[in-house]
Amino acid sequence: MSAWWSDTAGYPTGTTPAWLLAASPHSETTLSIVANTGVAIVVLAACLAATDAFPYFRRLAAPVIAVGTMSLTAYVFHIVGIHVLGIEELPGAPLHVLFAFVVAVTAFATLWSRFFARGPLEWLLGQATRVAERVR
Repeated sequence: MSAWWSDTAGYPTGTTPAWLLAASPHSETTLSIVANTGVAIVVLAACLAATDAFPYFRRLAAPVIAVGTMSLTAYVFHIVGIHVLGIEELPGAPLHVLFAFVVAVTAFATLWSRFFARGPLEWLLGQATRVAERVR
């Protein structure tokens, strides 16, 4: 017999308080989201502490940091790339396609960050919202 929180036992109905205690993967309950957010914050804090404490880590992580400074651009390029390659109907892209996306976005972001502080779409979004600075 399996427990109610396992993948094989199914989920409790969404109207009962027990639903908030579901621990199955991707249950998207309130407690699950809070816990996942907490883990993400701890990982982010550990990464920031490591890059502050050890300058070598910061140099090593420079390509990842570059992608992080232009996450909107990376996401849009990813969506456009899927559309241009015509792979949106595939159940899952082959590993070499994923690898190519990661390498292309990382290379672009690293090169772009050498000349500009923000990604192209981040800059454009900043310009579009600049009018909000005058609202009081």
